[in-house]
Amino acid sequence: MKSYLLASFLILLHEVYAEDDFEESRIRRQVNSLPLVYPYGGTYKLVTGFSAPIPNSDNIPINFVVSFQYQYVQYANISELSRYYVIKEVSREERDADLVVRRDERLVFYQSAIDTLDSKGFNGEQCVYRALCEAAQHPVEDDGLFGEVIHILLTPDFGRTDFDEDPQWKEILEPYIDASVAGRQMYNCAFLYNKCPDGEGILEFISVLNEK
Repeated sequence: MKSYLLASFLILLHEVYAEDDFEESRIRRQVNSLPLVYPYGGTYKLVTGFSAPIPNSDNIPINFVVSFQYQYVQYANISELSRYYVIKEVSREERDADLVVRRDERLVFYQSAIDTLDSKGFNGEQCVYRALCEAAQHPVEDDGLFGEVIHILLTPDFGRTDFDEDPQWKEILEPYIDASVAGRQMYNCAFLYNKCPDGEGILEFISVLNEK
């Protein structure tokens, strides 16, 4: 009987320690690295884009350039990070909410491209759809770093799987995903999106398709 009670006590003690270790491990996962504060201010800037030469009969060097600039302001005061120190209040739900906010970043990129093309007199929406269709039809992810970047940007559902259930996300990006699916199924992209005629396609500005 004494042996049984001793064994039960040891098992219970082990479970208590295991639970404490799990709780400590969970809290450690929520602790981020110490932040850097820039009292005099600071800005991270990311500039990306592409340039393509425009052929002309006068042999004048003319380039078509499209660039996208992203700026991230650094923290200038530690008070801006006050919630950082409330470790136990950083819940899984808050982290999931942060992911939900970031899920629309690709949509922001597409809408920026549409607005830019519209301002230049193109049919921005149709040309973006056509670019997504053609990028899926002729993938370039194996063509070096630039090809990988183009593939990620022009693949609306990149990084997602069939197990990611998010009806709202699918509804928002549905026309973009449909364009990509049409390309994978080898539909005629120029015919589907004929309001973006030959010569005005986004990929035509930066690449030449060679049939092999």
